[in-house]
Amino acid sequence: MKKNLLRAVLLCLALAGCGSVDNRNDMADETQSAILSSDENEEEIPVYSEADDRAAAEYLKEQYGILTDGKVPKVILDSDMAYFGDDAMCLCILVEADQLGLIELLGVTITGGNSFVSVGTNAALNQLEYFGREDIPVYMGTDVPLFGFRDLEEQEQIVGSIDRWGVMWHLDSYVAPENYHNLGSYYERKWGYSQTEPQAQSAVDFMIEQVKRYPGEVTILSVGAATNIAMACQQDDCFAKNTAGILYMGTIVNGEGSHTTYADFNVFYDAEAFNVCLNSGFPVQIIVPHDAARSVMLDKAVFDLMNAKARTYISKMWLDDQYSLYRRSPNRTAGCTDAAVAVILLNQAIARTKEERYVAINTDVSSAEYGRTLTWKEQPADTEAALATFIMEADTELYWDFVTDLICHMQSPTAENYSYYAENNGW
Repeated sequence: MKKNLLRAVLLCLALAGCGSVDNRNDMADETQSAILSSDENEEEIPVYSEADDRAAAEYLKEQYGILTDGKVPKVILDSDMAYFGDDAMCLCILVEADQLGLIELLGVTITGGNSFVSVGTNAALNQLEYFGREDIPVYMGTDVPLFGFRDLEEQEQIVGSIDRWGVMWHLDSYVAPENYHNLGSYYERKWGYSQTEPQAQSAVDFMIEQVKRYPGEVTILSVGAATNIAMACQQDDCFAKNTAGILYMGTIVNGEGSHTTYADFNVFYDAEAFNVCLNSGFPVQIIVPHDAARSVMLDKAVFDLMNAKARTYISKMWLDDQYSLYRRSPNRTAGCTDAAVAVILLNQAIARTKEERYVAINTDVSSAEYGRTLTWKEQPADTEAALATFIMEADTELYWDFVTDLICHMQSPTAENYSYYAENNGW
């Protein structure tokens, strides 16, 4: 499955830029994207055998006590994808987990939010090609919230200041999903257009089909606007109930909003969709709110840790593009919240603080508090509220140890070569 020639070509490109419609992203300042020296770029990446993959999986299971029931979760990632954002880190974690057999990544569905669906589709396809994982299918969803696009300048008069990024601030240069290979000013020269195509089937139909095929087995990871998922819930009354559960990135429990005074971006983009999902009967609902973001910040120490471990195409991609930024500015930090849903799926010991809360979303578009998350420790008497588990804080050291071990394909902390487990277990 690994396309070494394609990877070699892509490695010669300057891996820079952001696929979002305004070159902003939670993860990092992509406009300052930098490349390591040519000598470092030319380092060889080990070719990992199936035995190496098994060895890495066994090491991770033993080291972190994960997936002890022997079941391999089936996963769909619903994302407003970009390059080198927390969506991309989430994808990297899932791709490597799939490669090692820790999960089965059924597909990636693209929603609106940070990026147009057209931009996110090309970004997802590009990155999967770079990893040699063209076998993982990509499905296009919709940019359009359940109740349609809103005029944010008008809404700003109601809610106060709105952070000026994301799809709805750029509707004057909108690129429809079918134009994912005709992006105009959003074309990323250093990545180009993908050589693979998205699937003809819609994201919503794909999700419904997979849940019907594997009842009780499919986990949905929502790291963008929840529109695609809400549409699946509306089109099939049994969709949510027949999943294994859902993990969301979004909401704010304590403190002010991150996108408006009261709301975070993912919920504000389509509060109605988030509310539909919450009340559709998912058997498990786990929410990673922005409150948890401070415990999973990306900083120089993370890249130092990654640099000290084994090389993969994933780790090399991040190191080549981002590491020099953090070496030049050692105090630099960036949010990496979207990736946390993938990490929590794989390793729930990461969650240092969890709270069971009843939750509802303000969906009154005429309210200054549109998109606000309301939570209660007890079922409220006068408000429809759903029960969810909120991850309020992660174990930072354990989190990054696990993530870097995973994406760096670690097999043993004392191994001197990449076939350590294979050689010592007779594989």
